[in-house]
Parts: sequence; C-alpha cells; structure tokens
Amino acid sequence: MTDAQPVTAPLSLRERNRLRTRRELLDAALRVFADKGFGGATVEAIATEAGASKVTLYAYFPAGRDDLFRELYDEVNREYLELATAARDAAAGFVDRVVALAAPLLEIGGRPLVGRFYANSDPTAEPVLVPVRGHASRLSVTLIAEDVVAARASGLMAPGVDPEVLAALLVGALRAALAEVAVDGTRAGHLLAGIADLARGLLVPAERGSDR
Repeated sequence: MTDAQPVTAPLSLRERNRLRTRRELLDAALRVFADKGFGGATVEAIATEAGASKVTLYAYFPAGRDDLFRELYDEVNREYLELATAARDAAAGFVDRVVALAAPLLEIGGRPLVGRFYANSDPTAEPVLVPVRGHASRLSVTLIAEDVVAARASGLMAPGVDPEVLAALLVGALRAALAEVAVDGTRAGHLLAGIADLARGLLVPAERGSDR
C-alpha cells in the first residue's frame, strides 16, 4: 500500500486572474527598468506599460517600484542559482566547474531585457536590494572556494593560494563579464572562453593542459 498523494485543488478563476495580473505588472516593470534604469522608472510608467492603474499596482506591490525591482531581481537570482548549481554539480575539474557557474550567468545576461536589468549598477537601487542582493555571488564564492581547496589538495594549485580571496576575484570577473554581455550579447562566447582561460591560468603550469 502506498501513501496517498495530496490532491491540489485547481485554482479558481479569480486566483488565475490575480496571478496573471501580477505577472503582467512584473513583466511591464522589467521593460521599464531595462529601458530607464531604477532611477528613471516611475510607478506611473510601469502601470501605464502594464495597462493598469496605480491603484492596481499598489494593491499587488504595496511598496510600488521597490517591491517590483526587488522581486524581479530575486527571480533572476533564483533562476541563475538553480541553473548554475546543477551545471556545476555535473562538471568535473576546476576549470569546467568555474565555466559551469559562468555559462548560465552569461546566458541570462545576454537576454536583452533581463541582462540590462540584472547588470544594474544604479547606486540608488542598492538599499532596495539589501534583502536579495549578493545571494548568487556569495554562493558562487563558496562553491569556487571549495573547488580551490580541492585543486590545492590534488596538487593542481600552489599550496599557498587563499581559496576565499581567489574565489572572490573570480566571481568579480564573472560579474564584469555579465556587465559586458548585457551591453553586447554577441560577446558571450568570447567572454566564456576568457573565463575558462582565466581559471586555467590559476593552475600550476604542468596541469594547465590536463584540467578541463
């Protein structure tokens, strides 16, 4: 006898309509943020883009622009982390594992709207992003540091290498590549190859051609 699986009741028409409206507001906000940046975006512009009223927007997002920006950023964060951790778990070798973290970031960054939004560097947005900013970078630093430790233990890297410092510098390179690909999506392949070369250059000379 097997345990019965819980039955999920179908959403009502009202619930489906609420979800659709919420999604339309988020999508409209993404277009406005990508076009005008955080500082140039207004609640009025987002509501107009969505074909909704300001009252409707505030009903779904009480903090208005801040809520929309934060939720969109967190959505991209979660997508990146899901893709990157799965790719990294499937990869073997220091270089391939760094590339596995970089590839989905550049793919996301190369999307015309999402890339410009996610690569946002507007300092006025920083207080808004405090609850969600840095999650992806911190996890990436942790994962790369683990791989640096493993590479040192295997003799692929010099024993004096500081895993946290090296990982933070590599993640900085990934963020710089994100900013580049958000401007010109055609550069993704070149940037990914550059990240691989950078990671490979950290290995001791005898291992640079063997680790992938």
